[in-house]
Amino acid sequence: MEALQIIRSDNPFPSVCAYICSHPCEEACRRKQVDKPVAIRALKRFAVEFGGDRMVRSEAKTIFPEKNAIIGSGPAGMSCAFYLRKLGYPVTVFEAHSEIGGMLRFGIPQYRLPKEVLDGEIRRMTGMGIEFRTSTPVVSLDLLFEMGYQAIFVSIGAQQSRRLGVEGENKPGIVDAITFLRETNLGLKPAIGENVVIIGGGNVAIDASRSALRLGAKTVNLVCLESRSEMPAFPTDIQYAEEEGVIINYSWGVKAILGKEVITGVELKRCVAAFDTDGKFNPAYDESITQVLLADTVITAIGQVPQIPESYGLKTRGSTILVDPVTLNTNRKGVFAGGDASSGPATAIQALANGRLAALRIDDYHRHRYPRSMEEESKSSIGELSSQTIQAIRKISRYEPPLVPPEKRKKVFQPVEKVYGWETAAEEARRCLRCGSGAEILFPDKCAACLTCLRVCPYSVPRIDQNFDIQIPADQCQACGICVTRCPAMAIALRKPWDRRYIDEEMERYHQKIKITGSKPLIIGFCCQYGLFGTSLLAGLWKTTGAGIWIIPVMCIAKVESYHFLKAFELGAEGVFLAGCGEQCSRENTITEAKAQIKRARSVLAELGFDINQLQAYLPEQKDNNPEGTPEKWLEEFIGHVGSLHLKSLLTVEEKVDRSKSETFK
Repeated sequence: MEALQIIRSDNPFPSVCAYICSHPCEEACRRKQVDKPVAIRALKRFAVEFGGDRMVRSEAKTIFPEKNAIIGSGPAGMSCAFYLRKLGYPVTVFEAHSEIGGMLRFGIPQYRLPKEVLDGEIRRMTGMGIEFRTSTPVVSLDLLFEMGYQAIFVSIGAQQSRRLGVEGENKPGIVDAITFLRETNLGLKPAIGENVVIIGGGNVAIDASRSALRLGAKTVNLVCLESRSEMPAFPTDIQYAEEEGVIINYSWGVKAILGKEVITGVELKRCVAAFDTDGKFNPAYDESITQVLLADTVITAIGQVPQIPESYGLKTRGSTILVDPVTLNTNRKGVFAGGDASSGPATAIQALANGRLAALRIDDYHRHRYPRSMEEESKSSIGELSSQTIQAIRKISRYEPPLVPPEKRKKVFQPVEKVYGWETAAEEARRCLRCGSGAEILFPDKCAACLTCLRVCPYSVPRIDQNFDIQIPADQCQACGICVTRCPAMAIALRKPWDRRYIDEEMERYHQKIKITGSKPLIIGFCCQYGLFGTSLLAGLWKTTGAGIWIIPVMCIAKVESYHFLKAFELGAEGVFLAGCGEQCSRENTITEAKAQIKRARSVLAELGFDINQLQAYLPEQKDNNPEGTPEKWLEEFIGHVGSLHLKSLLTVEEKVDRSKSETFK
């Protein structure tokens, strides 16, 4: 739930993005330098599914009087409406179709984005106070201004398909992909025959080909100019299409559509190069190499352009609306444009981002501010991992979301990708390197240059600079926290000290509870969030004080210090344990360091007269061969041991009381 709250704070439609996001963030993930990037989109889908997203309600108050009109309810339009409403403006969305969603509803098949997911987001927007007017095409911007709207955002998309420009393309049986997908999503089940040929290599072409299979086509041939590596479609979607039975004809172009009265086939010519030496799209053909594909229906998906009404009076650049790159304003005052209408066809995620930017620029317009340019926006300064650090980071295979088998999914318009289970999500999340949250020498005057941090760091990150001072490069530190716990001068801290602060805050919360209720814990356990607690083995004990067992989840057991163990006993605990995740841990030397902290704490406990066995650790070093047994069995035995010690102490106290009474009587 906490993860979902963070995601929703910066994303108006996390449930939509969880299904269709092209996840460009994964390309920037530094884990990619080690093995494969973290599956960010799949983890967000898990947070949406299990974090109670269906119960989330968005709220907004009207702060400003300026009314705003959004033309088009596609991703850019809805994103702009959402953020304007969050900023406190009245917003009305005008949609020409009878349903809200634009290309999200009519252009993306339901096996990629179920309708109920989109409907949920629209209900949230309606609950915020956004007004939707469906079946209301806008023919005049002047009329909107006359109605009292002070800013207009034009996001009409790009839904007019380009033409092939070849012989026979006017024959019956040729349909553009946008029309085909719209009719399919409306449940009209267009008649396509047995043999379907798709022209194009982008995501729309892939969607059309997979939809044709689900509508009953026996053979579906996709023809594209590009090679496999050059295709603009998402690689995973290309893979899914081939698994389902789509035949992809790489490096072929259309020479002619065959047939007299009806289509009988498509003649192809070999494309020897889709791009010229400058990298520009400029296909070159070898007309002597040809082949013919049988076809009852030809679906074209070679790109779309916007249909911009002349009555809007907007200047264009080619086929798109001309806008100021900084303000997004058009040639008309108070009229802004974005999404595919100004940029040309892009991904839904790019449209959502553009809609957010448009909302900020419209806010600037209303508040009479001139915005900063995109280049002035702050950027992350974190660099590349060094080869030495990369070699030291543990390699962990990426966990891909489970898929419905191809033979089943190609028959129905149901989601192809399933959501992670709890354990798989925890396993994948732990692969994160937590970039930028590493250690730093917070108190240089305390540093005694003992070189302990250089000695204990498993990644060889700390180094001595030219002035013989210790430095911990922020872009290399893996935030394991080992140097923090081992620094004798306590001069080192984490840049984002949530882990240590959380432990302290939880222990203080328990301390206050003891003061109020008088009840003390029998056992306090520090558990790895990604391990035992994260995989729900100890979830039943989560903050459950009824049985006297209190759990404190931690990001990594290496961050638990001997001080924390001693503090737990100070709170009155009869037993304290540390539970890690063993060889599954993504960090190095955590078990070694945890054992060292346990040893330090035990030495202090022994001096205080405690039984050192009151402090135990479950630190499995081998996944399938744990000498301590299963976590449940180990914990049961530990509870029994602590319980017997507690009972023994009670009996001892009672015996002392009885002896004292007896001596007094005598």
